[in-house]
Amino acid sequence: MPVMRASDSSIDYDVSGEGPPLLLIGGMGFGRWSWFKQSPALSRRFRVISFDIRNIGHLDPEGGAYSVPNLASHAAALLDHLGVEKAHVLGTSLGGFVAQELALRRPELVDRLVLVSTSHGGSDHEPMSLDTLGKMLGWGTVRREEAVRQGLAVAVSEDYPEARSEEFEQMVGWRVADAPPLSEYVKQMVAGSRFDLSSAIYELPNPALVIHGADDRVVPVSNARSLADKLPDARLLVLENAGHLVFVERADKVNEEILDFLAPEPYPALGALLEAVRRPARRVWGWIRSLRKPSG
Repeated sequence: MPVMRASDSSIDYDVSGEGPPLLLIGGMGFGRWSWFKQSPALSRRFRVISFDIRNIGHLDPEGGAYSVPNLASHAAALLDHLGVEKAHVLGTSLGGFVAQELALRRPELVDRLVLVSTSHGGSDHEPMSLDTLGKMLGWGTVRREEAVRQGLAVAVSEDYPEARSEEFEQMVGWRVADAPPLSEYVKQMVAGSRFDLSSAIYELPNPALVIHGADDRVVPVSNARSLADKLPDARLLVLENAGHLVFVERADKVNEEILDFLAPEPYPALGALLEAVRRPARRVWGWIRSLRKPSG
């Protein structure tokens, strides 16, 4: 397992497959193990890069290290370290925040975006219920494993833990072994709550695929609709019978849609010509949409 050292942290990462680079950015408290259904399938067509940031908070008791801009800077540093000039980026939940931030801060690094179970943040973001928040934090539980099982259960559809019990328990085991301490988990949650690209999202020109589970209790599906509507060039896919971990529950469909969306143009010269026309058009359309934003 390669490790990239940084001044305030380290990054464990894996690279598999060949083809155009594809960076995977995981959700809050989820290690790169969470891509167990994506990495094998996507690495057949892409050079898949997944990573975990370690020890990021040990010098920062206030939690600022977990800010979305700082997490995005770590993702950019990894791409620079690997010599990647441009990559597709797939982010889920908090990782979706980081993917958007990365595309705005380092646009030369990011090609297409796949945004899963996430939002643009801000005041018009629909939050999770207090009941869901409590279950995610393990309120009412005593043992770590109980807290993890409760948090995962609320991240999937109601039938999944029983219908796919073996797979569900496997994820519980992985998360128990790899989850950050509760204090760091809360810092990540606070960083996510402060994320707000609701105004700047209109400036993001990258073609985007927005994927969401219809039964998502962590990030309600209304957030996906708002995100897709505000992005200048986005397609929305809402999948039934799936919760926040839609990329696990409906992996075959999610992988199929990702591969179709990220597939290289069969005629590169024609693709480049079309893209040269599309980009100015997307910027104009994004500006027109921004005029529709409510004032105040």
